[in-house]
Amino acid sequence: MKNKNKEKIKRPQKKNGYKKLNGLFYNNKFVLILSLVLAVFLWLVLACNDTEHFPKRINEIPINVRLPDEAQQQGLTVYSPSKTDTASVTITGNTLSVSQVRSKDLEVVPASVAQITAPGDYRVMLIGKNISALSNFSFSKIYPSEWTIHVDRAAKKTFSIHMPANMYKIDTSGYYSPGPTADTENVTISGPQTEVSKIDHVSVDYSGSNTVLTDTKTFAAPLVLYDASGKTIVPDQYLTMSVNQVNVTIQVQPKKTVKVLPTFTNQPAGLKLDADSAFTVSPASISIAGPKDTISKITEVSLEAIDFSQVNTTHNSFNQQISQMPSGCTNLSSSATAQVTLKNMSQYTSKDFTVTAFTKMNVPSGMKTEVETKSLNISIIGKASDIATLTASNITAAVDFSNIQQAGTTNAPVSIKIGGDKTCWAYGTYQVGVTLTKS
Repeated sequence: MKNKNKEKIKRPQKKNGYKKLNGLFYNNKFVLILSLVLAVFLWLVLACNDTEHFPKRINEIPINVRLPDEAQQQGLTVYSPSKTDTASVTITGNTLSVSQVRSKDLEVVPASVAQITAPGDYRVMLIGKNISALSNFSFSKIYPSEWTIHVDRAAKKTFSIHMPANMYKIDTSGYYSPGPTADTENVTISGPQTEVSKIDHVSVDYSGSNTVLTDTKTFAAPLVLYDASGKTIVPDQYLTMSVNQVNVTIQVQPKKTVKVLPTFTNQPAGLKLDADSAFTVSPASISIAGPKDTISKITEVSLEAIDFSQVNTTHNSFNQQISQMPSGCTNLSSSATAQVTLKNMSQYTSKDFTVTAFTKMNVPSGMKTEVETKSLNISIIGKASDIATLTASNITAAVDFSNIQQAGTTNAPVSIKIGGDKTCWAYGTYQVGVTLTKS
């Protein structure tokens, strides 16, 4: 019973709402306002589609400049406008045609380029151009209506990137730095010849620091352009650089003092050379620098080998190059050589022997060999006690055929071998005549 009463109450309210809404249309003031709103809306709809009287705006139209043939023959290039510069246009005309026009159908060009004959800036009027098959429309306005065309001859130049000698302080008491290096050594700059020619050199922009480095430091640094007087050049918008910044590394390595030791070839088997009594080295030590892991394992560096065949009782001092340093290490001494002097040479004497026993080594395959030299006079150096007991039968001459491949008669080098645990060696270099024939 209660629900039915509620329904009876709601129905009259709904009818009253309809009556109020219907009543509005009999209200002259309401109808007048509604008519005005609808008229304005309809006018706007028609205006938007009336491209005869209301131009359509199209944005992002490329600005293209085609230089006269004479200017092109002179090598002139347009730097402004660039490929990214665009303009806007408004067009009017047949509504159907205008509605189909897109930015790709148009371009904006100078009204005239006849005055462009040399590098410089030229102020020109811009006009619109239809590059499509569409028609029945015309250009109303161009935004911007003018442009300054910048032309010049194209230039390209490669510059070394100069690095400051000292960018950070180094604790030189225990560390060494070869100076800053960049991950890129050169930069190529291209653009207008007028601007490129102003550049004298290129360096990096950095802020010095009072921090004392004990480890390698790497950081990014922008490049800076300088003219011949050292003034900074701010690159204009037309310059292009292959790189704008580089990664700079300041390598810092620990230093260490190591011994310098000689090495020898053709050293007699019985001759022991004690570092404290057999020779002197000057300098006896050098300062080196290198990566921590490498330098921690190094206690000495070697010299190029001294050949005992060049040592006798009067020729016992040699200036030898310091051998190649371990990977990543640097010799910090002022010299790359050291002098080695063999001591106690008064204990040695020399004696000449005639050798008649020859052996052969490294004989070429398919060849027969004959030693034409039947005897060879050689000089032997050694301690007096060993020389006294040495005979020609203890000495063998080994003929080396490794560098002879063709049949015929020629000379071959000889290595002198002394039997037994002697302190003796052959002084000088020797050759014998040999003949090779095909077997």
